[in-house]
Amino acid sequence: MNQPQSTLPPARAAALDAIERTLPLTGKPGQDLQSVLDQCVRRLIDPRDKALATELTYGYLRLKGRMDTLVLAHLDKPERTHPGIIRVMGVAAYELASLDTVPAHATLSWAVDAVKARFGQAQANVANAVLRRIQKLGADASAPDFYRSLSASRIKFLCAWLSCPDWLVRLWLRDYGEEATLGLLQAQLVQPLTGVRVNAALEGSRELFEAMSGHPGLAFSQYPWLGFEPAASPGLTSGLPPAEQEGRLTRQSPGVGDILARLSHQEWPEPIWDACAGRGGKASALVELGHAQVWSSDVNRRRLRGLLPEFGRLRLPSPLAFMADATRAPLAKRPGTILIDAPCSGLGVLARRPDAKWKRAPGDVATLADIQGRITTSCAGLLAPGGRLVYMTCTMTRQENERQAEAIEALGFVPEAMAEPVIEGGLREFFWGRVWKKT
Repeated sequence: MNQPQSTLPPARAAALDAIERTLPLTGKPGQDLQSVLDQCVRRLIDPRDKALATELTYGYLRLKGRMDTLVLAHLDKPERTHPGIIRVMGVAAYELASLDTVPAHATLSWAVDAVKARFGQAQANVANAVLRRIQKLGADASAPDFYRSLSASRIKFLCAWLSCPDWLVRLWLRDYGEEATLGLLQAQLVQPLTGVRVNAALEGSRELFEAMSGHPGLAFSQYPWLGFEPAASPGLTSGLPPAEQEGRLTRQSPGVGDILARLSHQEWPEPIWDACAGRGGKASALVELGHAQVWSSDVNRRRLRGLLPEFGRLRLPSPLAFMADATRAPLAKRPGTILIDAPCSGLGVLARRPDAKWKRAPGDVATLADIQGRITTSCAGLLAPGGRLVYMTCTMTRQENERQAEAIEALGFVPEAMAEPVIEGGLREFFWGRVWKKT
């Protein structure tokens, strides 16, 4: 937003900067949320500022639909209000409605000053009036009935109260029905679990796993993965960096461990080719779990560049890693299993990546489904009879999941294992996957 940083408290300046770089008001493509936030909080000295900037950034992006509705409802001329003013007021509204520890006068002060610095005194007066009205709402600002009263339809209410774009609410209702859609919408508003994968390849991993299982807030436990409630485990987070540096653990969603177990990874014949490996999170997990031959490739050189250092940190043997486009599989030797962790819309992990719901559009799903189809068709031709094809995503659309499964089976593959997301399972993130045997 090109906001003069000197007019803002450090945490608010960092949060607004991170939000703008993630969701630019100019309409340009946004950057990755977590990497941008890491850069923005790095300049903050006080740990409390770092925590507040992180809370404001993630909290606003999760509740953007609700906060924008709240702000627009109190504007006399919303269509004539600059989007930058609405965004500042939206972040301030999140503070007023969700952060009891921040005094309301402090919130009004920085937000009004921020609007004045860029848009002038007249607009600052408007922002002051709107935020005071929101302040007077008190608990109503966080009550569904208030948003129901503003909504002309059931879908408009779901979009506002559960903070999701109209197209995605309609898609989920069409694909999964009312009950499942409500579960998906509610899950993406909750902070994700703090996920940890203990390095099973190192001596003492069982002892470390048992010791960590004793921390407060344990919500998921399936060796070597653990998941903790973020608010219930303050002592855990501070103790993670040393163990990470020593290669004894990795931060990873427990949903990854859940889907690998449900897809019976221990039965996959080797060599296993991770055809869309990224930075190697799943490849390193498979090696830690005892797979001796895991090949890794990715079409993105920058992502792949981080794979070898990651294996080095974990004290694992250097893998066969190479740059390759999985739609034009380059292998001369046949793998026993091809793992396709497919590029997808990411709509199953919105609790962790809340920016995705505001960045994606309906056409993205169709575009990605086409890429997924080309990858599976190319990879299917590489497998010998008896080989396994593993396909997984972190999204919730039938076009990227069930329709891809139908196409794979039409190529002569027989399903062996299935991992359907459990919406009420407590993981808050939804991974979809299946394993097929080539006949």
